[in-house]
Amino acid sequence: MLNCFGQEDKFAGTWEMLHAADAGTSPIQLQLTIAAPEKNLLYPAHLKIQSAQFTGEYDLLLVKKGYNQLGIGRNKIPHIETPFSIGMWTIFLNGTFDLGRDKSGTPVLTANRIVSKKYGVDMPALSNFNDSDRMVAMRIRDLLREQPIGLKKTGNEAWQSMKVNEILHPYLSDVYYGIMDTIEVKSKDGKLSFADNNKIDNDTVFVLLNGKTVIDKTDLSRKNPTEEITLDTGQNILVFFADNYGRTPPNTGKLNLEFGNEKFAINFANKADISATFIVAKLFYYPPKPVNFTPPELLRNTKLVDDVHTTSAEVMLAIWDDALEDGDSISLNINGQWLVKGFAVKKKPQFLKVTLQPGQNNIIFVADNLGAIAPNTSILEIIDGKKRKSFMIDTDLGKNNLVRITYDYSP
Repeated sequence: MLNCFGQEDKFAGTWEMLHAADAGTSPIQLQLTIAAPEKNLLYPAHLKIQSAQFTGEYDLLLVKKGYNQLGIGRNKIPHIETPFSIGMWTIFLNGTFDLGRDKSGTPVLTANRIVSKKYGVDMPALSNFNDSDRMVAMRIRDLLREQPIGLKKTGNEAWQSMKVNEILHPYLSDVYYGIMDTIEVKSKDGKLSFADNNKIDNDTVFVLLNGKTVIDKTDLSRKNPTEEITLDTGQNILVFFADNYGRTPPNTGKLNLEFGNEKFAINFANKADISATFIVAKLFYYPPKPVNFTPPELLRNTKLVDDVHTTSAEVMLAIWDDALEDGDSISLNINGQWLVKGFAVKKKPQFLKVTLQPGQNNIIFVADNLGAIAPNTSILEIIDGKKRKSFMIDTDLGKNNLVRITYDYSP
């Protein structure tokens, strides 16, 4: 049974290529490592570029667009760049990775770019580079912009890093990977409509909701369609794709969302999404709760772990699994409100900032599952300035843990 359910995702793993177009020049090695997906749609990834003296490592988001396609995120956030930076040249690698196979049957991801003369951002000039770096920089630029890219799969192990959660959850990171801040709506029924910020430039867009096509490839200068949608209870993932950059690049399509009186917009003309291939919106819908409704998870037996006092309005929670990382997932409720749900506990610490109300604050730790090894255990460390205090959190599907933090407020 474990083998049956442990089938490998076809995209997750390591993909590599070696580009050596000119004799006598150092080859450029590309390595793309892809994590396991969220909801079979969102794939955090890590890109490594090496050539001669240059090493660059970048974190990015890939999004499943079709059965054998991954949309490539606009922002590749540098983790390492030495001895120089290639700046916004990483935007050249856009569009999609299309999955196929070479003559030997090895899986290959081929870049299918959206090529443009304008990307709406400032690109580094070659004159800005030192003489010793200029040739290497130019070859990396040309590879990202226009040379064929075909990455062969060399390993099936999914990328694992604390960066995975930062990419998937905007509230954990100060940088933007293409996922908007979470949107909570009170109605499950909504309407999509479009506006093009430049009516004559033939921008074409594509919309998916939870992996299903809502709007197929549509030229916004010819059509302005509307579509009724219905959300699932809980998390919904809506992806707005740019299929081209039109006559006046880049794409300036705008998607309007209406849920009753609530209105939102997803706009490629926003500065953070200029020249993007996609924008992701996570929409959460929960049916109205009856008066005095208590979630069933909070009706479990609750064990008080400790009572802590602080004079700080904010504390930091560090959470990690000090044993085997076995797939444990928890939810945290503070004073009746969910701080996070479905939070994967990793081997490395992950940090959550908590704002306290004056007086008593109840933080309840709820097990979402038991992982591969029951019970659901983790280490919690409360960081209050220079003071730290650690606890063992031990929960299961019938027992919660409670940490009570009293904020001694002094006006």
